Amino acid sequence: MLHTIENKNLICTLESNGAEIRSIKNKATGEEYIWQIDSSIWGSSSPVLFPAIGKIKEDKIIFNGKPYLMPKHGIIRNNTQLTFKQLGVSNCSFTLISSEETLKQYPYRFSFTIEFTLIEKRVIMTYTLENRDASPMQFACGGHTAYALPLNENVKLSDYVIEFPSPLHLESNLLGASGLLSNNKRKIQCNDKALPLSDTLFNDDALIFSNIDFDWVRLRKKANKKGIIVRFKDYPHLALWSKPFADYICIEPWLGLPDREDESIDLTKKTSYKTIEPGSKFSIAIETEIE
Repeated sequence: MLHTIENKNLICTLESNGAEIRSIKNKATGEEYIWQIDSSIWGSSSPVLFPAIGKIKEDKIIFNGKPYLMPKHGIIRNNTQLTFKQLGVSNCSFTLISSEETLKQYPYRFSFTIEFTLIEKRVIMTYTLENRDASPMQFACGGHTAYALPLNENVKLSDYVIEFPSPLHLESNLLGASGLLSNNKRKIQCNDKALPLSDTLFNDDALIFSNIDFDWVRLRKKANKKGIIVRFKDYPHLALWSKPFADYICIEPWLGLPDREDESIDLTKKTSYKTIEPGSKFSIAIETEIE
């Protein structure tokens, strides 16, 4: 089911199945900023990642000796059990409370809420997680939003760049043939502060930058100074991804990484995951600003 929030500048459409952003439009111009799903290319627009990111080694985790089947990107994506709440004209939330079903995949009792808020020309997506269990809870979370890259006979993919706050020497961790993180890395060439997009940039799958020291990037056309800014304070990792030749790019702040090829499947040994103590809450946000 689709839900809408809006303010004087933007209108945002959200899908209750998985709490995915389906659309962000400029009310004055009608311009669409979210990639519109083409299932022949990719069947999502903005998956919410929790409590895992990417492919899970052996498709399972182990906790206290017991196996739990964990799908790629976790248990929020494609989940129809989230509860929707309209908080106001310009904000709403989706919540998943642990249940007998979630306990078959993830061994903790928890509450996970995704709140969407529009402020001026910004869309703020806030994850709030509460550990309702008696044990410390390990998890990863992140975003996977696909931003539209309008293309035509006069506009090519190479006309777009990802701009960073300062000049960087980027090195991407590479996924292996298994879909897990390998020990191989790839140097990524930037022109000053800008990474040019191209039809071949994602031939080896996602670009995954671990231990980043910046908290925003800008998607824009080369000829423009403004575009879309994605802010991600306190996220240690960032991924960029698209299908080759596709007209979108996913900007993905991550708290936690996909499993490595040599990763333990024991949940308590996931070195990139965060831990929340019993009875505690944790919140983190991703902000999209339309300039």
